[in-house]
Order: sequence, then C-alpha cells, then structure tokens
Amino acid sequence: MRFLLKLKSVSDAPVRVGIDYRRRFISLLKRILEDEYDKVKTRPYTFAVYFGKEAKITKDFIEGIRHINFRFSTGDSILAVKFYNGALALKKQKADHAIGEGRFAVEWIRQEEEKDPTGVYRTLSPVVVERMGFSSPKPTERYIIPSEEGFEESLLENILRRYRDIRGTDLKVNRFSFEGLKTKEEFIKHYGGYLRGFIGKFKIVSDSQELLRFIYQYGLGLRTGQGFGYLEVEDGKA
Repeated sequence: MRFLLKLKSVSDAPVRVGIDYRRRFISLLKRILEDEYDKVKTRPYTFAVYFGKEAKITKDFIEGIRHINFRFSTGDSILAVKFYNGALALKKQKADHAIGEGRFAVEWIRQEEEKDPTGVYRTLSPVVVERMGFSSPKPTERYIIPSEEGFEESLLENILRRYRDIRGTDLKVNRFSFEGLKTKEEFIKHYGGYLRGFIGKFKIVSDSQELLRFIYQYGLGLRTGQGFGYLEVEDGKA
C-alpha cells in the first residue's frame, strides 16, 4: 500500500532545510508509527521526500520550502493501517513537526494506487546497494553503482537478504538481470556522513514476479527505511 502525506509549513515564510534532512522524517515516522516502529530491525517500508518545484538547492541547504510531499510504501497491510491512522491522528491533533528551520503540519493524507510491476522503474529516492564482500567503510568501496563490475550480483544479494529478513523465508530466483536505462551516481549526506547511490530509470528482468512486487512495495537496495530506494513503475517501455 502506498500513501501520499502532504505537509505544510505552519508559517507563511519559506523554510530552509539542510541537505542531511532524512533524520527529521525518520523522527516523524517514529511519531506516526509509535510502538510499531521498534518492533523490527529491518524496516518493512520505504519513503521518499519531495520539496516542490519552488525549492532550490544552495550548497548545504534546500531553500524556499512551503510544502512537502512525503510518500510511504509497504507491503505490510497492518503497518499500512498504522501509518494511515497515525498520520490522521497528527492532523486531528493539529500537531507540528520540526524540519530544518521551520515546523510542518499534516495538511492531508491519501492512499495512492499501486500499479502492476512491469520491471521498468524510476527512482523517487536514491537507491543504495552494498557491495558484496566490502571491507572498507569508504562510500566508493562499500557501495556499488550500475556502471561497476559485480553490481548485478550485489543488488540481487541485497534484495534476497531483505526479503529473508522481512518475510522470514527465502525467495527462489532463477533469472535476474538489471539494465540501466538512464542512471546517475549520487553522493548523499546522511547522519553527518555520506552514502553512495544512484537515481534514474532502469529495467529489471526476473522469472520471479514476487521479486518485482517486493522491490516496488518495500523499496530497492538497503536503508529503505531511512528514505532510500522508493520506486515508481513506468509503462514498461525501455
């Protein structure tokens, strides 16, 4: 299930938010999900943040923010209901939440339609993939991107690891391939350090429809619960 949460600045003035902003939305999720947040180590969801067309990035800040689109996706129906009810409760309480130099309140929440996974996806938040057998914490060595050798194997390993952690069983996959249609490397500031990932459009071919659905609902790669790996389904055309 997928939801769009609209947040609005409680002041009339535009707000400035630091580029290391995901921690504030993780904090918001803790308020929304309450005790449900700490029940599992591997987060069974993904989220993405959009600051609007008026927002401009200037060095270490994003300026001119008045509204925020917060998208949330999960394949867990119980968690989805908890998210919806928790967000609705914040709206009814007229509660606000500190983000950057301002405070934001829930304006509205709505469920978004889920599409049938075609295998062609577009990122709404960067995808972070951990390199198999990494031995260094340096972003360029710990994380791998589509243009590097071994990416496909590392990506599949990341997916199967998360599937096992979330579903409690192994997923059988006989055929898996990744084709970058238009991807770009990104370095993302996160909790004071940097992660390496990629954004863009790509195609995944697999004999497992369950795999295609899983990455669509729960996110692709690792750290999805920290605002990475949120995907939209494209029309299937390469």
